[in-house]
Amino acid sequence: MSLREHLRNVLPEILPPDPKDAIKGTELIELVKLKLEQKYSDATLRYHFSIMSCDPSSPIAKVEHGQGYYLRTNTLASMKSARHMISPSQATFGDVFGYTTSNEALLRANKFRAIVARCAENEGKLPFILEKTFGEEAQYEDLWKYPDVVSINWQIGQASERGVEFDRDMLQLQRSFGSQPFTLHSMKMKLEMRHDTFREDFFQCLSNSRWAHFGELIIAEPIEAHDIVESLRSLGSEFGIGVTSFGLSAETLDELPEPDAIRHFTERELEGLHKLIRFQRIAESRPRNELGWEQVRSIRASNPEIEQMFQWLSHSLDNGQAEPFANFRNTIPKTATPVPL
Repeated sequence: MSLREHLRNVLPEILPPDPKDAIKGTELIELVKLKLEQKYSDATLRYHFSIMSCDPSSPIAKVEHGQGYYLRTNTLASMKSARHMISPSQATFGDVFGYTTSNEALLRANKFRAIVARCAENEGKLPFILEKTFGEEAQYEDLWKYPDVVSINWQIGQASERGVEFDRDMLQLQRSFGSQPFTLHSMKMKLEMRHDTFREDFFQCLSNSRWAHFGELIIAEPIEAHDIVESLRSLGSEFGIGVTSFGLSAETLDELPEPDAIRHFTERELEGLHKLIRFQRIAESRPRNELGWEQVRSIRASNPEIEQMFQWLSHSLDNGQAEPFANFRNTIPKTATPVPL
């Protein structure tokens, strides 16, 4: 086994997932040496750290504009779950739902998904990212069934460092009157809007959000074509789908740090990110009175990730507080029985 392969195996056991806890190169070298049977020089290990940190498929990432290394959880394999967000014009190689894509475009898509999730958290909402639904075995029809992100807005409490703390009296009142204490925003995301695909993108968003309270089409790049803007505005108004561009060009996304770093942005870093965003609100999302329970039953039965999301919601209601899904993930029973909401 080569040194590179050895490092791929041992680094996930050593590296912290949060960039703010990054390990400096000198300390990492000493920790790695304890895991390797064969002896290597410090220079050799440092060289491999540097080379691997530039490889999106490796488990090691380097802190942007600083020192230290952390665990890259968004490896190339996991990033492929966002490949459908990429339009053919931004692709260069590798089959993706009938067209091709590049590692650079995949990285932009994952950065944008992390930005949308982080912005939702900043608004007091809890995002749920479908990370496996659009993996290697995904089918074209899945684009019409499932969103990219679901944003949960709990209306019965206050945001805190641990998530959302519920007002138990208000929760009990809402449940007594059969009212739902949360709203679900189903989001479909794209890097850009094109003349030949924007209608399909819109109706996929309409189709895969019919079960939720809100449906939203979120685009990274600014939409400069007036006819596309007007068509999306008309469609959004007719069908109640929100349409928003973040105004982030491909060049701007390329300059941002990796997705894992974006998810851990501090308030100050988030302020800097907001200065780059140029929101273009084309259509407002029109709320539905309640969830489409028939569709909910269907997608829970057909999609394990959606089922996990509803288990998370049920768990939150039982506990009287909603934590980020990452805190709940490891507590999901392998053979959990769905709890009615």
